[in-house]
Amino acid sequence: MSKPLNSKSLTLSEMAARWYLRMREHGHNQRHAEHHAFEQWLADDPRHGAEYDSIARAMGQLDSTEGLSKLAEAAEQHAFLANEARRKAKQRRLAQVMVVCFICVAGYFTHQQYQVWQAKPVMQMAAQNPVGQIAIKTLDDGTKVTLSAKSDMEVTYYRHERHVLLKEGEAVFEVTKDADRPFVVETDTAKVTVLGTRFAVNRLEQVVRVSVDHGRVKVEPKLESTSGNAGNPLDISREITNGQVVEVYPNHAMVLVNRPASDAFAFLNGRLVFDRADTSEIAYTVSRYRLKPVHSQGKQVRNISADINIQDIDQFLRGLPNIAPVRLQESPQYTLLNSQQ
Repeated sequence: MSKPLNSKSLTLSEMAARWYLRMREHGHNQRHAEHHAFEQWLADDPRHGAEYDSIARAMGQLDSTEGLSKLAEAAEQHAFLANEARRKAKQRRLAQVMVVCFICVAGYFTHQQYQVWQAKPVMQMAAQNPVGQIAIKTLDDGTKVTLSAKSDMEVTYYRHERHVLLKEGEAVFEVTKDADRPFVVETDTAKVTVLGTRFAVNRLEQVVRVSVDHGRVKVEPKLESTSGNAGNPLDISREITNGQVVEVYPNHAMVLVNRPASDAFAFLNGRLVFDRADTSEIAYTVSRYRLKPVHSQGKQVRNISADINIQDIDQFLRGLPNIAPVRLQESPQYTLLNSQQ
């Protein structure tokens, strides 16, 4: 005999499901005691009948082949839609990754092309002055360069920088201001950066001397990085301005010297000014204006000061032993300043 339903411990849906199973078991036999109890349960609350009908319809679908087919199709469709949604989500993620990769690659190549474009010269010029001659060069931007005798320079203009390599000698620069393209002068040991000014760079045998007439320049020793490229990893630099002079030595030391900056521009007026110079500087400088070069030998004699006309260099050399302990010796190839110390 079936146990009575404990309606207090079951939900409405559970009760309806159990009545459905009992009625299905007894074939809705109206004379059976279960049927009377079922009728009473339906009469107790209108919701009972509605819930029972809902359970019966759902179970009827499961019983019929057509219903099962529809449920299977619905399940397949749900699974297909779920798989399609996952596939599209993967495609979106892959597309996003590909877009990011494309942007990175495009950015890299764009940067590389920009670097190539920046590094491509827009103007190049080389100038070499023979012994005894001074030349004035006006560059594309209006910058004027006065190149001393026996001097050698290479000028290269880029879109982002104006660059001069002073390979030998001395030059005075009157730079046209261009904030977007700094003007850089380099020797083997020094680098001078300027926006607009008038200054001189003198590459001597043992020192590079930078003299500023007016304006402001940054001077730094040109160091060699570990990779072999020229650089200044220690960021050693000094700014000099109106009337100041700095000297850069091969050991990268920089010294602000107490001497008139105007001395550096004297050759423009046909004069050479030596301020506490040594015999090496004198020999190296006068050789720029003399077909027969001058060499110094022995211990360097220092603190020689003189203001001479370039045309009187031979006369100055003959009189040098009178003001300094040196001997003048002539040979077919050169003149020798020999220290007597």
